[in-house]
Amino acid sequence: MKTRKLLTLTKKKDIPIKRQFLVNYTLLFIILLLIGVVTLIANTLYVESMYEDVDQEYLLELYEDIELEGLEEAFLNHEFPDHAYLETISKNYTVVQQYNSPNEAGYQYELNDFLIEIDHYDTDLFIPDNGEYYLLLYLPVERFFLDVFLFTVLFFTICLLFILRWYVKRTSTQIIEPVEKLLNGVDSITKGNYETEIQFQANRELNQLKENINRMAAKIGEEISLKERSELLRKQLILDISHDLKTPLMNIQGYAETLSQFPSLSHEERQQYSSIVIANSTKANRLIQDLFDLSQLDMGTSRISLENHNLTETFRTIFSSFVDELEAKGIHYDVEIPDDLMTVKLDVHLFERALTNILHNCIAYGGKLLAVSLREDDKQAILTIEDKGIGIPKDYHEKVFEPFIRVDESRSTYTGGTGLGLAIAQKIIAQHHGIIQIDPDYTEGCRFVIIFPLSAES
Repeated sequence: MKTRKLLTLTKKKDIPIKRQFLVNYTLLFIILLLIGVVTLIANTLYVESMYEDVDQEYLLELYEDIELEGLEEAFLNHEFPDHAYLETISKNYTVVQQYNSPNEAGYQYELNDFLIEIDHYDTDLFIPDNGEYYLLLYLPVERFFLDVFLFTVLFFTICLLFILRWYVKRTSTQIIEPVEKLLNGVDSITKGNYETEIQFQANRELNQLKENINRMAAKIGEEISLKERSELLRKQLILDISHDLKTPLMNIQGYAETLSQFPSLSHEERQQYSSIVIANSTKANRLIQDLFDLSQLDMGTSRISLENHNLTETFRTIFSSFVDELEAKGIHYDVEIPDDLMTVKLDVHLFERALTNILHNCIAYGGKLLAVSLREDDKQAILTIEDKGIGIPKDYHEKVFEPFIRVDESRSTYTGGTGLGLAIAQKIIAQHHGIIQIDPDYTEGCRFVIIFPLSAES
C-alpha cells in the first residue's frame, strides 16, 4: 500500500483572501507611515548631532578655544564640515588669520561686502566685549542640506528594505507558498500519483481549493482502483466460468459420444450414462442460470417488489422446507424464532433465494449441527445462522461473498455448488437494504449475521 505524500505548511488563520489583502495593504500603509515618522526623528537627531545651533554662547566658546589652541585645532575639535572655514578680522575688517578660507591673511573686506552673506554660506559674526579682533564663521548651507538629504534617503531606504523583506516573507507564507504547494500537488496528481495529499492551512479560498483537489485526487484514485479491480475480477470471472463449465461439458460430450458410437451397450449402461449426461447438463444449466441472476442483480435489472411482511412467519415457512433434508442427512438443528411481530419490507421470492443459498452452504460445510435465531434490537431484525463445521478463515470473510470464491484451494465441486450462491445472497440482501457478514469472533464453525431494518409498522 502506498503512503500518501504530505505537502505541509505552518497553520494559519482561515480568513478570506479579500480580507487578507485588505489587512496586508493596511499594514503596509501603517508601516510606511511609521518609517516616515522614524526617519523624521532620526533626521532631527542627526542634524542636532552634526550641526549644533550656532548662537552667541557657542561662538564665545569657539572664540575662547581659538585663543587657547589656534584656528586649526578649534576647527577640528568642533567637527565643522569640510567646506566650512574660520577667519579672525581686525576692527578695520582686514583678515588677520584664517583656516580653510579662500581669503588669504591681509584680505580687506568692504563694509558692504562684509555685511552681505556669501552665496551658499551662512555667515556668523562674533564681536567680543574685550578683544582685538572679530570672529567670522562660514558654514556651507548647500553642503548642510546635501548631508541631511543623503542621510534621510539612506536611513529610509535601509528601513524600507528590512520592512519589505519581512512583508514579502509574510505575504509569501500566506499566499505564495500555499499556491506553490497547490501547483506541486496538481503536477504530482497529473503524473498519476493520485495518492498525493496536499496539506496546509491558509486562507479560506485556498483551503477550499486544497480540499477539493484532495477529494478529486482521492476520487480519481479510487475510481482507477475500482476499474483495475473490476477488470481483474472480470478476467478471473471468465477464467472461473471456463473452469467450472469445462468439466460438466466434457462429461456431457464424452458420454454422449459413447452412447452414440456404441449401440451395443446394455440397457443398464445406457441408463447410467444418460443419468451422468443429465446430471452434468443440470449442473451446467444451474451455473449459467446463477450467472444470469447475478448479472441481473449487478445491473439492477432484476424485478424486486418490496412489501411489508412478518419476518418471523416468513423465515419459519422457509426453514420448514429444509427440515426433511436436515433429518435425512442426520444434521441436528436448533431454531429460536420469537412469536413477536417483526415487519420488514421483503420480496419474498428473492429473500427465499438468498436464505436457501446460505442454508445450503451451511448444510454442505457445517457438520452435524445447525442453529438459527431471530431477534429484534434497536429497530433492526438480526438473523443468525451458525454451524459447527470447518468454518471460514478470517482472510476470506469479505472475499467469500465474491463470485466463484471457495475456501478450498482445489476448487472442489463435490458439494454441487456453483460458487455463486453467497454472492447472489449478498446482492439480494443489499437490495433489501440489509447487510450480511461473518462473525469474526465465532470460532466453532461459521456464523452468518444478517441485519434488516424494521419497517415503521413494526
